[in-house]
Amino acid sequence: MASDTGHPPRHRGVRVRREERRGERGTALLEAAFVTPLFFMLIFGIMEFGFLFRNYLTVANTTREGARTASVSGSAPEADFLTLRTIEHAFDAWGISNVEFVVIYHATGPDDSVPDACKLGPVAGVCNYYRPSEFQLGLVDASGDPTPYFQCGPASVDRHWCPSDRQTGLTDVSPDPAYGNGPAYIGVYVQAEHRYLTGFFGSTTKLTDDRIIRIEPNKP
Repeated sequence: MASDTGHPPRHRGVRVRREERRGERGTALLEAAFVTPLFFMLIFGIMEFGFLFRNYLTVANTTREGARTASVSGSAPEADFLTLRTIEHAFDAWGISNVEFVVIYHATGPDDSVPDACKLGPVAGVCNYYRPSEFQLGLVDASGDPTPYFQCGPASVDRHWCPSDRQTGLTDVSPDPAYGNGPAYIGVYVQAEHRYLTGFFGSTTKLTDDRIIRIEPNKP
């Protein structure tokens, strides 16, 4: 029997169901338009901050290993050279080119921090400042002779706080009241640049870490 509109009821029901399905598809597309960007932001965020955390751990491990080497090396003329080699090795997985600078400095105690002036360059009697290019400098040349780059020569990069001037004896008395007697405290500060992959959270950020340890005393 035909309806009052002249269309069989069955056909009218099919048309309504089709319109409902089109409405459901439109709703699903609208929901996807809102959810998809948030989903990708979450995925990229997990990825980005995973790399960020990994690189921060690299910096923290680098300062720890570098400070240990500096402590063991004490007042040996090649102390800073050995410390830089340790730092370079610790940065192998990330790449030493990501390091902006390294400071090896005379700390007043275990709770000290790197002096602000040492973040800009070397300070006589206080710190040595190293850039990535200086990691390429050798201790000896091809003939086995010392190079002018280390061991506190007139133009060496470690001359500002010369390793041979560092307090390593138990009875050493510091001429500076700011520093304690006995073996000196030595600090290693590293600043590196982390580059984000996606750019959603900026382009770069600075990663820093500072580690202080007492120099191991010379054996009597």
